[in-house]
Amino acid sequence: MTKQLKLSALIVAMAASTAAFANGVVPGADWTGEPAGAYNGYTTSSAPEKGTGEILVTRENGADGTPECVKNRFNDDKDPTLGNNCGHPVVQAAPEAPKFVDETVSLSANFLFGFDKFTLRPEAIDTLNQLATRLADSSVQVVRVEGHTDFKGSEAYNKTLSDRRAHAVAEYLVSKGVPAEKISAVGLGKSEARMTESCQAEVAKLGKKVSAAKKRAALIECIAPDRRVDVKIRTMVAKKVK
Repeated sequence: MTKQLKLSALIVAMAASTAAFANGVVPGADWTGEPAGAYNGYTTSSAPEKGTGEILVTRENGADGTPECVKNRFNDDKDPTLGNNCGHPVVQAAPEAPKFVDETVSLSANFLFGFDKFTLRPEAIDTLNQLATRLADSSVQVVRVEGHTDFKGSEAYNKTLSDRRAHAVAEYLVSKGVPAEKISAVGLGKSEARMTESCQAEVAKLGKKVSAAKKRAALIECIAPDRRVDVKIRTMVAKKVK
């Protein structure tokens, strides 16, 4: 009678073992050995010749419905396979989103062009060549060239002049190796003139004794920073090698 009870217990244990594997444990290609009773479930051995050690298969199910697994102290696997992950899909880390740095290089229109002109001055060429070399780098993703004017003159005139100046700079940069597909140009006219009010206030302080011609010259000089070409650059930050 005792032998029959022991035999029955052995059959029940074997049935439980089979059920555990039927319930989702999917050994990998290098998996050898059969489940044997151990620590809250089953201990299975991966290929001994690879030194992968043993995995503990618990009776608890994971979120995906397959048995949970725990490495024991004999398992030295570094990269889990389907086998030593007990059938759970290996979760891949989400790729890190690229990081960008935005900056603006402002170039004086007085430096780039003659008065009321949109033809590049020879003095500006060296500076633009250096800028083109930098912008041609593959880390630079987007370049936007913006032309600006001061507040003097009509809106339509300033828009046209700033647009021509922006395109003159962009076309030169492209001619020096900056990929045309990542550069754009636009004229914003006097829409972003910043010095108008402060310069008018400064000129007003000159008083009545200063001639209108001198006041006009002082105003034009004061608002010079508004006559500019802004080169806006977006650069991808290189990932540090760990």
